[in-house]
Amino acid sequence: MDTNHAPHPTLAGLSGRRVLTANGIAPAAFALRDGCLAGPASTAGPVLDAGDLLVLPGIVDIHGDAFERAVMPRPGVSFPYTSALFDVDRQLLAHGITTELHGVTLSWEGGLRGEAYAQRMFDGLERMRGTLGAQHHVHLRFEAHHLAGLETALAWIDSGKVRFLAINDHLPQMATRLHDTRKLAQYADRAECDPVIFRQRLEQAAAQAGGVPQGVARLIAAARAAGLQVASHDDGDAATRQRYHQQGCTVAEFPLTVDVARAAHALRNHAVFGAPNVIRGGSHTGAPDATEMIAAGLCNVLASDYYYPAPLQAAFRVAQLGVLPLPAAWDLVSRNPARAAGMNDRGALSPGLRADAIIVDDRDPALPQVCAAIVGGVLRHATRAFPLVQAGGARRAA
Repeated sequence: MDTNHAPHPTLAGLSGRRVLTANGIAPAAFALRDGCLAGPASTAGPVLDAGDLLVLPGIVDIHGDAFERAVMPRPGVSFPYTSALFDVDRQLLAHGITTELHGVTLSWEGGLRGEAYAQRMFDGLERMRGTLGAQHHVHLRFEAHHLAGLETALAWIDSGKVRFLAINDHLPQMATRLHDTRKLAQYADRAECDPVIFRQRLEQAAAQAGGVPQGVARLIAAARAAGLQVASHDDGDAATRQRYHQQGCTVAEFPLTVDVARAAHALRNHAVFGAPNVIRGGSHTGAPDATEMIAAGLCNVLASDYYYPAPLQAAFRVAQLGVLPLPAAWDLVSRNPARAAGMNDRGALSPGLRADAIIVDDRDPALPQVCAAIVGGVLRHATRAFPLVQAGGARRAA
């Protein structure tokens, strides 16, 4: 049964014989109070018994932009954010993601990665707030050359709409590809303009290069003052990571070289790699192999990037390969991304933290299946009936 189409029971407790806690995987039981985990389970309300299924902390996805395909499944074909987010929310829960930081881009490109679409995301999240099952937040990806959008980004941060900030600079790479007519057409389609206009937009943004360092520094300072964690995206060399670190960016998102990952490690920064990289056995862009980086201790966070099923599958694959035991592999997709994003209230099954948990059938570890997702103590998704023990010992199924 999928409880997304039925009343969502608020649970009073959660128990199981294979629960991932601070002491490893063992029998455990929790009371759930006010959306958080408490001490031993109580029967003053429904207690979900997971039996022999695996109970894990909910996945915290620090960077996911697959929602763009729900909004614009084909070039020039867009759908309202409300319906797109409804669809995305179901995908997230089905793949164990209880906290999603949507990678919303504010770029000089315009179109799907322009201000109007970003504002639609904010508006859609606000309208759907009581409908969505997972926790949805905005990870603002600011394109460094978009100085015309700086005041807009500052206003969004000041208003509390942004939960995490990343500084991107895709312009140099895109400029080298303008001779490729196919790639140029793809950029233009996403930007909802013709190739000539797109080239003009890029040239206008490139002309602002002299003001980029000051503008970026101002944005980073504002984000840090607002209590946000900040990442730099696609650092190309160790000097760039060092410079961003000095400005308060303690997250290296998708380092492009092993040297950058080493620099991040030396600085005690979080290093984020793509979970699809683990599943596919390597990067599709020539970046370092994420599995090798994990084995070397140079990657401590995995993100869905462009594929929501990836974090769940990647953590189990890391464990299957013997790179890390499952509890440590699970930290890559739950505890560590929560810390990197400054969300210290989640990412582990410990008293006092949010009651965000997933129940997984791992009989086939190559294809782990999420059987239930609990968000803030509420059963938001289930694919099978679970016994709910009521006060006094009565039982019913959910």
